[in-house]
Amino acid sequence: MSKGKKNILIIMGRYLPGYKDGGPVRSIKNLIDFIGDEYNFHILTCDRDHGDVEPYPNIKVNEWNQVGKAKVFYVPPKGFTFKVIKTLAKQVDLLYICGCFNDYAVHTLILKRLGFIKKPVVVAAMGLFSPMEFQLKYKKKKIFTTIFNSLGLFKNIYWSATSPMEIDEIAQQIKIHDNFFIAEDLPRKVDGTSIKKHKEAGSLRVVWISRIAPKKNLLGTIQILKSVRSQVEFTIYGPKHVEDYWEKCEKELKSLPKNIDWSWKGNIESEKVVENLKPYHLFLFPTLGENYGHVIQEALSAGCLCIVSDQTPWSDLDLHEAGFVFPLDNLELYVKALESYADMDEKEFQNVSRKAKQYALIKNIEKIDNNGYREMFNTL
Repeated sequence: MSKGKKNILIIMGRYLPGYKDGGPVRSIKNLIDFIGDEYNFHILTCDRDHGDVEPYPNIKVNEWNQVGKAKVFYVPPKGFTFKVIKTLAKQVDLLYICGCFNDYAVHTLILKRLGFIKKPVVVAAMGLFSPMEFQLKYKKKKIFTTIFNSLGLFKNIYWSATSPMEIDEIAQQIKIHDNFFIAEDLPRKVDGTSIKKHKEAGSLRVVWISRIAPKKNLLGTIQILKSVRSQVEFTIYGPKHVEDYWEKCEKELKSLPKNIDWSWKGNIESEKVVENLKPYHLFLFPTLGENYGHVIQEALSAGCLCIVSDQTPWSDLDLHEAGFVFPLDNLELYVKALESYADMDEKEFQNVSRKAKQYALIKNIEKIDNNGYREMFNTL
């Protein structure tokens, strides 16, 4: 490992060139883009994307690969062994684990508890403890946290959360004291170039992009659209993360009224997301919970208005005229907002689209100036 700068080992399920995991990959990519010159980042991750049976082409498995500003060590499935983690842990100053329910996290926590890892270990909560997220697979997660609490596997580690609210959510399930840092996810860099939106009054191009899984609430999105009377072109992007859930969504999509013209266009590579979103007017996302919501930032960067649930940190969209934030149990509010945007002509819409992008630029500057990662990495 390189000397001089602090060496940090990030352990995560998937990284570039993978993109199907969405937010976690984006979070780490953005982190390394912004402060990758200040630290030596090393990443231990799987050699293939979610659901794939073959490793990424043109990578070396069980060896270091240079990926952007980071060195990446790819392992095959079930390759996050005690031996690999223990060996790499000896070569760095700090370990940063994305999540705590995966095999790599469990192995790392056991090694730390048994004293085989001497370096500080930080666990990034990644939104896993938000009430709605925790309810998904609740029994399994509750058994896990109960056992790990009783065995003391969360002792002598640090937590990384994106907000004080997330610290409270962790504390509802895990015994913590003052062993945490608040470090908000860093956004994707925003291109300041203006975006021209073509629009006719009475119609709207609506986009939904995310992993197709219950937490992302595509079903809720469809329910909202069922009550919209304007002409809507509705496009879905994202991998079918949970096949049974997609089948439910597809059944509901087929029952949409004729004024809603829907299509599923599959996956988009992470680096092409903003460009793909530019032709759309509005991002509709009644998610059950996001600890950041990279897709919201990306939609705003593409000049899309956003209508999202109140389960994300993007709580002030309406103050900046960049969209609306509504509770999940009042679909009527979503419908009214959609109809109001549909009524706009091109000139009116261009004005609000410009404000959405301006909001993305402002938030970008705030996030970069106030991020807590340097404090975490420099303190431990």
